[in-house]
Amino acid sequence: MAEPLLRKKKLEGGSIYQRPPNVEASLDALLLLPIDQFVQRCAITSRGDPKYVPSECLLHVLRQVARLNNGDHFEALFGFLRQRILKALPPVERFAPGDRRASESAAAADIRDAVLAQFDQMLCRDRLDYEEHLDFFEVRFDMAIAKARSTARRKVKRDADRDAPLYLNDEPNEHTREVEAAFVRLQSDPVYEFEESDYRKRLLAAIDLLPDDQRRVIELQLQDIPIDSCDPDTVTMVKVLGCAEKTVRNRRDRAHATLRKLLSREGESR
Repeated sequence: MAEPLLRKKKLEGGSIYQRPPNVEASLDALLLLPIDQFVQRCAITSRGDPKYVPSECLLHVLRQVARLNNGDHFEALFGFLRQRILKALPPVERFAPGDRRASESAAAADIRDAVLAQFDQMLCRDRLDYEEHLDFFEVRFDMAIAKARSTARRKVKRDADRDAPLYLNDEPNEHTREVEAAFVRLQSDPVYEFEESDYRKRLLAAIDLLPDDQRRVIELQLQDIPIDSCDPDTVTMVKVLGCAEKTVRNRRDRAHATLRKLLSREGESR
């Protein structure tokens, strides 16, 4: 018989979470299987298959395997569960730059990344000690993922509203033009660079003051690496940084604004 969920309590009344009877019955039967056979069963993706393993049961065994440091079985089970989570999240598609659907796809990617990151963090904490928030996933896995998805969607929307570009239709505004002109001067031929050595030093010093995520975007921009490309073989910021196109653009915009302010202050103080 599966061990009860001993820690996570409901908000209403403070009672301990309990698995639904059907989940409890399935888990009791599945725990009788050899671990290799259980792993094979988890590869079944059709819920209509009588041998399908409910996600609640998969997670329970995954947590047990993790605490036993059984690496091979953990990786296999984690991969199966991760695929189920991905199916419950918004699909991510790639569109050509300028396509209005690109921003929706970027938001979907951010939601997906946020949910996966949250789940990975909970699982890591559970391996070290005990993460009681995973108990609810053992009770109502689909509902728990739906709640995580909803929370991530609200956060992505808040971040998008807060980090909205300072110009429309991605047309450069004044501070972007100034900073990009500075980059041209920074990347120019050696003779011009020598004449502009003082300016170069100030610009490089300002770049060093940027937050790490913004500085990395600027470093890639100075290498003429595009933000994104339809060519799968092209090296892009999206691939290097591992984040959505919109996230890269927002970081670039904030970096440009900060650099302009820093350079303006230095110019005024000279």
